[in-house]
Amino acid sequence: SNTTPAELEVRSTTCCIVGGGPAGAVLALLLARQGVAVTLLEAHKDFERDFRGDTLHPSVLEYMDQLGLSERLLQLRHQKIYRLGLQTPQGLFGQLDFSRLKTRHPYITMMPQSVFLEFITAEAARYPGFVLLRSTVATELIEEAGVVRGVRYRGPEGAGELRALLTVGADGRGSKIRRAAGFEPVKTAPPMDVLWFHLPKRESDGEGFNGGRYADGRILIQFDRGDSWQFGCLIRKGSYQQMHRDGIDSLRRAVVESMPSLVDRVQLLSDWKDVAMLSVESSRVPKWYRSGLLLIGDAAHVMTPVLGVGINYAIQDAVVAANLLTSLLLARGQVVAGGKAIR
Repeated sequence: SNTTPAELEVRSTTCCIVGGGPAGAVLALLLARQGVAVTLLEAHKDFERDFRGDTLHPSVLEYMDQLGLSERLLQLRHQKIYRLGLQTPQGLFGQLDFSRLKTRHPYITMMPQSVFLEFITAEAARYPGFVLLRSTVATELIEEAGVVRGVRYRGPEGAGELRALLTVGADGRGSKIRRAAGFEPVKTAPPMDVLWFHLPKRESDGEGFNGGRYADGRILIQFDRGDSWQFGCLIRKGSYQQMHRDGIDSLRRAVVESMPSLVDRVQLLSDWKDVAMLSVESSRVPKWYRSGLLLIGDAAHVMTPVLGVGINYAIQDAVVAANLLTSLLLARGQVVAGGKAIR
């Protein structure tokens, strides 16, 4: 970089969180509610990323209950899934029935992650110590005597430094913070990938089905998204490039083989741009902290994509971190007004 230290904008806060996904956003809200000064760095200008996990489990809705937010959250666009099954040529094989759970919210909530994250960050913005920096990328860690003291970043107005008592890496499975800190994840890759796409609903489709459809050795995942179906086609890991070379018709054929009733609309998959490929991964770092630094969510452990458990574990990480660290951060931190530290 040609930027000299004198030209850097220098900010300070008590907790710097890198990554505005579920883990980072929820942690920022929980800390801000308790009066901790927190700055959240989000690399994108908004939260509109399609085909991200959209499932909120009953445990997350219970957290929202405790925060007094569940009623307003559930006024936003969502679907409720009370049952999940596996449909085979021989009929329905087994079924998960969430309605039997002893909770106020006995269902999985399907809510676009962009909607959830905008809600959480808007709630956090009600507290004076919260700052959200959009379109801002952390470029490196600030380290002094082996202790992480914050990050250097690049945003819409140029480069800067954000100094913090605690830095939290919540920047996902490809975490730059994890890499900068020298953590190496232990990887276990399941032998599959998933191709996600949407197709419109028809009146003839009948009652919404949620779950998997198995036929001829293939599994097609299906979720009712209100005005459309969301599908996930499981493929052998590493086979996507060959399918891509074979053309979009290779995916259309696989979809119709799994679910013949889609023959009337599968042509709407006109190009690979209509499809999002999720490379399924499972990994963890054996140790996810250093002095001044904590990793949470996918930055610390990439979970199986089944039922979106990674999102819900990420939120649990945020809850546990907030419960353990709030009093320490308040005791040693700074009060912030208008984004500037008051010492």
